[in-house]
Amino acid sequence: MPGLLKIYKVSLLIIVALMLIYAFQGYYSEFISFFSNAFPPLIAGATVIISGFSLGKYWHKAGEQFSIVWLCFTCGLFLWFMGEATWAGYTIILGVELPYPSVADIFWVSGYIPFLIALLLYVKIFSPAISWKMFLASMLTTLGLAIFVSVALITPIVGVEEDLVTMAMDFAYPLLDIALFSVAFLGLLIFWKGNLGKSWLLINVAILLDVCADMLFGYATAQGTYYSGHVADLIFDLSYLFFLLAFYVHAKEF
Repeated sequence: MPGLLKIYKVSLLIIVALMLIYAFQGYYSEFISFFSNAFPPLIAGATVIISGFSLGKYWHKAGEQFSIVWLCFTCGLFLWFMGEATWAGYTIILGVELPYPSVADIFWVSGYIPFLIALLLYVKIFSPAISWKMFLASMLTTLGLAIFVSVALITPIVGVEEDLVTMAMDFAYPLLDIALFSVAFLGLLIFWKGNLGKSWLLINVAILLDVCADMLFGYATAQGTYYSGHVADLIFDLSYLFFLLAFYVHAKEF
């Protein structure tokens, strides 16, 4: 599709621009401090809008399963947007250097619930297409990722002095990401050869980027090395961009 090709090109330009902005941040430390806190609400808000358009397209009536799926997707993304906006309020307006844990985390953690429900309901609709091989592949991949994340985080986080709430949040985010991935990867296996393959691939990439970003953020905060403009911030931005792409492509191809 010509329209999708243009969107892919624009997205690639945005990715390259973001990478360059973060790569050369040493030349404009004040700007990157502002940008890394101000841009996430913008890209998260754009993702909510695209998901809202998809909700309008697929909404038929209250109680209909596919309508609930897109309502949950949009609600989850909106809660994540509220988390980003709250974080930006803390850092830019109130001048809090690292608002973690904070009210923003309540929004972010809450957003996982409707998003996971949306993935589960979506996959359930097409559950007759799931073979035991698909299920086994999904479980083994998820288990491997969970073990990797746990091992990678246990030593740096448990080995430092953090309060129980902060330590719990350090582990909660990547594990919640893995819960999303376990369902999303199964969906990818179902739709891989169909029209929805691209959008589900993009969703999986977005979730994996979140896993990486949350691991890096947890490690950096535990070690006291996190700063506004950290590479974790870039990866979070890219994750939202891939979610935006996923829902846009889905609306265009299904």
